[in-house]
Amino acid sequence: MMLAQPDCLVCAYRQALNTARIATRNPQHQLRVIEQLTDALDGISLNQTPAALSQNVYRIVSQITRNRDPYAKIRRETNQAALRLLPELAGQVRRARNPLHQACLLAVAGNIIDLGIGHRFNLERDVKAILRRRFAIDASTEFQAELKSGRSVLYLGDNSGEIVFDRILIEHLLASGLRVTVSVKSGPIINDAVMADARMAGLTRIVPVITTGSDDIGVHWDHVSSEFRQAFESADLIISKGHANFETCTGQPGNIYFLLKTKCRIVAAELGVKLGDLVFAHQRNRSSVRGRRAKA
Repeated sequence: MMLAQPDCLVCAYRQALNTARIATRNPQHQLRVIEQLTDALDGISLNQTPAALSQNVYRIVSQITRNRDPYAKIRRETNQAALRLLPELAGQVRRARNPLHQACLLAVAGNIIDLGIGHRFNLERDVKAILRRRFAIDASTEFQAELKSGRSVLYLGDNSGEIVFDRILIEHLLASGLRVTVSVKSGPIINDAVMADARMAGLTRIVPVITTGSDDIGVHWDHVSSEFRQAFESADLIISKGHANFETCTGQPGNIYFLLKTKCRIVAAELGVKLGDLVFAHQRNRSSVRGRRAKA
């Protein structure tokens, strides 16, 4: 797993203020969130993932504001926005020289929908721009060679809205004869996809969708359900979307492909790429993540 760095403490405060402002307009409640986070982080160990460290933020916000799901409305809105774009983007993928590779790019393009860190984006403009870019680490050739009929895939969903674009890649995998299962969170955490989002995205109509067993950021291996653990351990391929899943799944045994856009310096450094790069990296069992690096 990836370990937290001092920068993650600063990021936790940024997430706290951003989420507190979404959860409540009361400035005193927002201040109490920051004060309680300061207490929670006092003497905290960095011997944990950035995702686990950030979990404190959302627990504190929920307790103080009594708002269990501050991103509920935003999740629905991002799903709706992505669904409006889907027909046009699906057409671009079909017309591409390599539709599967383009579907992977689209799946990563959806990774811009990350609201916990206050990441600003224009969905239509940014997704279309990403579809014209290249992966800084590119394991897509290796990935395509593994897509043999009958093999099983566990697809670790990330954010709402993003999973709408994931559907295009999942449909390509199904067309190749693979058996795909998608996982989402068991309860609300930031704007991470939950079962209601999977239904809205149309995923439950085409593949089995399971939950991780918890509402943790990324995958907390002490909290996952037996169903999720069995699906992870038995999958021939695992597709892991986004930062938190990378932070918590890297180093786990498994044939794992990581799809993400680097949105923080710490994750970029861990992968050996630049901030903002697109990544399609491969980790086989416990070996280091790898893939063909784009030429400068």
